[in-house]
Amino acid sequence: MASQLEMYQARQNEIVKEYNGEIIAIKDGEVQGKFDSLVEAYRAMLAKGYSEGEYMIIRCTPGDSEYTAWFANWHVFAGASHAR
Repeated sequence: MASQLEMYQARQNEIVKEYNGEIIAIKDGEVQGKFDSLVEAYRAMLAKGYSEGEYMIIRCTPGDSEYTAWFANWHVFAGASHAR
C-alpha cells in the first residue's frame, strides 16, 4: 500500500491548483479539509476518528519543500549520536 506522502505526491499538481498555500489534511490521497493551523487540522482528524499515521497534514505548495529537509552539514547527525 502506498504511503500518505506517496498518494499526495501522485496528485500534488492537481491538489495544488485548488489548495495552494493552504494547510490541508490528506487521507488515502483525498483532501479531508483545509485549516487555519496545524493544530486545527490535527484536532479535526482526531475528531473524525482517525489515528495518528492514518493521515498526513501538510501545507500544500508546488515542489518538495514542505516534505523534504536539506542539511548542509553532516556534523548535525554525527553530534546527535554522541549526545548524552
